[in-house]
Amino acid sequence: MSQNGNIKEGEFRGYSFAPEKVLEWVGVFLSDAGYELLPPDYIGFVQPAVHARRVEGERVYEIVGFYSPDMENALEALIKLAAARAVRGDKADYALILPPVNEYLLLEFLRAERGRWYLAVKDLKMMAWLVNPEKEYVWCITGEPLDKTLSEFFVQGKVALDFILMREINQLLWEEELKEIQNERR
Repeated sequence: MSQNGNIKEGEFRGYSFAPEKVLEWVGVFLSDAGYELLPPDYIGFVQPAVHARRVEGERVYEIVGFYSPDMENALEALIKLAAARAVRGDKADYALILPPVNEYLLLEFLRAERGRWYLAVKDLKMMAWLVNPEKEYVWCITGEPLDKTLSEFFVQGKVALDFILMREINQLLWEEELKEIQNERR
């Protein structure tokens, strides 16, 4: 356990934060980046955990975020993000908001089924954020916001998992294709 008891032991070690703490820190993070948190309201059939806006001259930047406490529930949050995106389109940025989940479980989720979930997140131009209220950071692990100013507020800057995941998925697809070619030659 950490000094404040936020590290959860077990088969997969990870942090454990109340959803309110994670979302509270996201609010602070977005406020620091110049965003105004909007009152809770539905976007189509879904109500985001976070909805914020920043105006810069004629340009309006908008963030829509859904929270998932772990990787087991991430798909449900991604479905809600896709529903919000169906309504708002390219007018907003979309973020899957996660506490600092176990890296192994995160990578397994994103690589599952030949990278199905990762590629869907990329195709829909969504982001995945790891949020640690104890250490006061937000790390954008996949994707990037339309608002380049917001990018400057993420920890790790440009270090996302995108490069690693795309390399692994491409390697997997290449190996499968090579096996098919070898089987055809037999």
